Amino acid sequence: MKYAIPIVIIVLALLGANGIYVVGEGHAASLSRFGRVEASGIGPGLHFKVPFVQDVSVYDTREIISQAEPGDCKTRDGHAVRVGFDVRWQIADPARYFNATSGDELLATQQMEPVIRNALRSEVADKDLSALLAATSQGMGAKVRSDVGAELRGKLGIDILGVGIGRVLPPEDALASVYKRMTTEAQAAAGSVRAQGEGEAAATRAQGDADNEKVLAAANQAAAAIRGDGDAGAAKIYAAASAKDPQCFRYWSSLDAWRNS
Repeated sequence: MKYAIPIVIIVLALLGANGIYVVGEGHAASLSRFGRVEASGIGPGLHFKVPFVQDVSVYDTREIISQAEPGDCKTRDGHAVRVGFDVRWQIADPARYFNATSGDELLATQQMEPVIRNALRSEVADKDLSALLAATSQGMGAKVRSDVGAELRGKLGIDILGVGIGRVLPPEDALASVYKRMTTEAQAAAGSVRAQGEGEAAATRAQGDADNEKVLAAANQAAAAIRGDGDAGAAKIYAAASAKDPQCFRYWSSLDAWRNS
């Protein structure tokens, strides 16, 4: 009898310890009974459960980032390349997530990566090597995310927030060929732009010369008219002076002729 009370105290302590659990910030909990999820989305704080009957699984509600090693892909023009990616994801359906992964993040990643890699291979297979090297990570990642988002939500209960495409690693011989082709295309585009600019410059210069000739002609015409009016006015003045004093006018004219000579 003297051992009964300590035993009861120990049992109660075990029941209490097993019946209380704490959920930290940025996490949530899921309660299951015999492998079947009964409640999920339990927020941060101190909570209680049925001891030894209900199991608690705590999961991260924040964004999770998984990194995948570069894998082999083949472009539309037959070049083998290696492309890696990273994926940002978040648990959206805890019950589905725990049923599919038992709450193991590594297991979730192992199931997620093949689906994303297959979508990435399909995206790479739709592009030539030069187009693949010129493509943006954001554009390709958005296409891959769109292709796999619904499937992974239904399969694993997760939302794919973004897929980042890593560096494309083509074989060295193909890389040299692609760079040569890209250089040739860039030089051709630059030559076309340069020729267009030179043509527009020549047209602008020709128009400027034409406008200049037009302005000079108008100015010469106006100057000739002014000189004509001046000569006519001078002739009138000379005539009036000659009529008033012919002898003085002849003397002034002889002096003017002498100065000019």
